[in-house]
Amino acid sequence: MEKFNIIEKLIKVSANSFGFNEIITPIFESSDLFSKPLGEQSDVVLKEMYTFNDRNNSSLTLRPEYTAPIIRAAISNNLLNKLPAKFFGIGPMFRRERPQKGRFREFYQMNFEIFGTNNTLADAELILLASSILKNIIPNQQFKLHINSLGDRDTLKLFKLELSSFFSKYKNDLSEDSQSKINTNPLRILDSKNPKDIEISKDAPDITNLYSSDAKKKFEEVQALLNETNMSFVVDKTLVRGLDYYCHTVFEFKNNNLGTQNTVIGGGRYDGLIKMIGGPDIPGVGWAGGIE
Repeated sequence: MEKFNIIEKLIKVSANSFGFNEIITPIFESSDLFSKPLGEQSDVVLKEMYTFNDRNNSSLTLRPEYTAPIIRAAISNNLLNKLPAKFFGIGPMFRRERPQKGRFREFYQMNFEIFGTNNTLADAELILLASSILKNIIPNQQFKLHINSLGDRDTLKLFKLELSSFFSKYKNDLSEDSQSKINTNPLRILDSKNPKDIEISKDAPDITNLYSSDAKKKFEEVQALLNETNMSFVVDKTLVRGLDYYCHTVFEFKNNNLGTQNTVIGGGRYDGLIKMIGGPDIPGVGWAGGIE
């Protein structure tokens, strides 16, 4: 517990230095808060949420992630009047997964979110903040930053269609889990850890060929900003993240000493999510990191 308190203190010092305000949300939320924003065909919604009905027959869920609850709390408490708004939260999340190294059914997570700006400076700021926190908490470990762009929503729609068509040709060679996602959520196949899926995905369509001029410009800006700060990174075209609300910039910090569960921080931009949850039509970007 002492070690956890030290880590929490270091996180809060970094948060304050970057101008983030702490926000605390309930562990229980309405199930509707997660089902659509996270993607009704996502693994989190289909397999991993702890959901039950209360005495009033209302569906409640133990929060499986923190972004949607933070947005909901910001909307409910009128915290989006002054933009951009910067929030962070630390607390337990719950997912019905098979317990293994790096995976727990209850786990502590830190989240950092910036609402209300399209400026790619926000993307770069959050990446620099994540790097700073990792260096403060685990100074002797080396982490590699992977970045990608999923383009805008139109780009994503086209990309999913191309992926479905591509993976359909290899249906019998894919893992059973990936076969089930060909027509419902083909992006997730790119994230598969199955060796056969990984090999097939090497020849998958290239999303960069579908970027709009604006999406291409935004991604180039993010890379330029990171280069200006001497932040080393690799462009990883297979990086898609596990939730459906992402667009444009996505990123992960990885440590190859951790095996298959080697992502310690991950996030990206989610323009449109705040409106979907019932707030104003403003953009957002953020990341989450496990503390265990």
